[in-house]
Amino acid sequence: MISILRSSFIALFLTAMPQAAHADPVDDLVQAEMAASNTPGVAISIIQEGKLMRAQGFGQADIELGVPVHSDTLFKTGATGMQLTAAAIMLLVEDGKLNLDAPVTKYLKGAPRKWHKVTIRQLLDHTSGLPATPNGDFRTDYTTDQLLAIIAAEDLNFGAGSRWRFSYAGYIVLGFVIEQITGEHWTKFVQQRLFAPLGMHSARGIDELAIIPNRSAGYEVRQGNLRNAEWISQTANSTADGSVYLSVLDYAAWVRAVSQRQLLRPSSWKELAQPAKLNDGSTCAYSPGWFLSPATQSWWHSGSWQGFQTYALRYPGQDLTIAVFANGEAADVQHVARGLAAVVDPALTRVRAAPRPDADPATTARVRSLLEAIASGQPDYADYIDFARLDFDELTALYGGMVSELGGMEEFALFDMRKGCAETASRYRARYKGGIVEVRIGMTDNGKVSNLEMVPVREWNEPL
Repeated sequence: MISILRSSFIALFLTAMPQAAHADPVDDLVQAEMAASNTPGVAISIIQEGKLMRAQGFGQADIELGVPVHSDTLFKTGATGMQLTAAAIMLLVEDGKLNLDAPVTKYLKGAPRKWHKVTIRQLLDHTSGLPATPNGDFRTDYTTDQLLAIIAAEDLNFGAGSRWRFSYAGYIVLGFVIEQITGEHWTKFVQQRLFAPLGMHSARGIDELAIIPNRSAGYEVRQGNLRNAEWISQTANSTADGSVYLSVLDYAAWVRAVSQRQLLRPSSWKELAQPAKLNDGSTCAYSPGWFLSPATQSWWHSGSWQGFQTYALRYPGQDLTIAVFANGEAADVQHVARGLAAVVDPALTRVRAAPRPDADPATTARVRSLLEAIASGQPDYADYIDFARLDFDELTALYGGMVSELGGMEEFALFDMRKGCAETASRYRARYKGGIVEVRIGMTDNGKVSNLEMVPVREWNEPL
């Protein structure tokens, strides 16, 4: 693998680059992002038609020890690792031990009666209604039974299959299913059945006490300064919602399997590419482990965990995949990945965004007032639908803390609107004195908020 890597450094972009002594556009892009976000280290891999075109590390894996990032440096993946959990579930389907459309209660001892309509497929697709997070204590170690009981005690957000909403808890439960069926921790199963066969040589579950070569440190930002990530328990770092270490070389090996349909049967790969479907027959822009972006003909997934940011971007039409892993909390890994795609193929350059004509200013005014209520710490639960109270309180507190620090709102505008997945999904941007926030909101026909996400963006016209 390393010999392939070294030769690929020279191969990529050789014909496209002018022969004068100019900087590499990949280097320029990554270094500019590291400087803008105060990110210590970044690793990238570019894979096309199953072949590793480039893999490279930039900056530092460990600031205190002065260790550089290499292509084999390990990063915590966060939710980007959900792709691997989904593949592990399909292996069990192929083994005849699991049915995607059977209820989770069939396989999971200790699952509550209220989950009796929740299927394995719905857990994979985020249509199960399970809570967004376990809502346990990240600094406490739990047994599997204890953590399952914490999740089971929470109210469902909505009836299984009636809506889509991202759920870390759903993938944690899938990990429990793997463990009950196989009799071993889910990371051991993926090590034996996924990592080893695919040549993902350094991929492994997270273990803070183990001696792990090439492990990077994650860095958070507090009051403008980098700090080591806060300690959390082994339980919080061992769940199937993405608790793995990968290098960009490991991820390249996984992408080769995706590209060449290795390891899994064709029927399994087909299942993993199917958009989520609701009970009413409508589809949603998500397949297991991938968000689907029809406008850019791309798949993507991001992860954010303990000072790490990861982003995987795939263009199925070009069989092109880009992975960007960073060990800084503020790293805009999506920007780097999309920029790398444009370097490989200029046709993939994203168009600058602009506010669109607003045919419904009354709804825009209402969304703005909802945002202001969140910022003031006074959101009205009656404005929302299919949110369990605990999830609602946690979500609005998180976003309220984000925007309350930005000062007064100076501008608010609609940038995109699409119907589907049992809602109208709109993207607004709010400009404050201290920054810009993109508000991604789903609303039902009767005007209730069915989904909400708020993400900082650097520029008003940043591509969507």
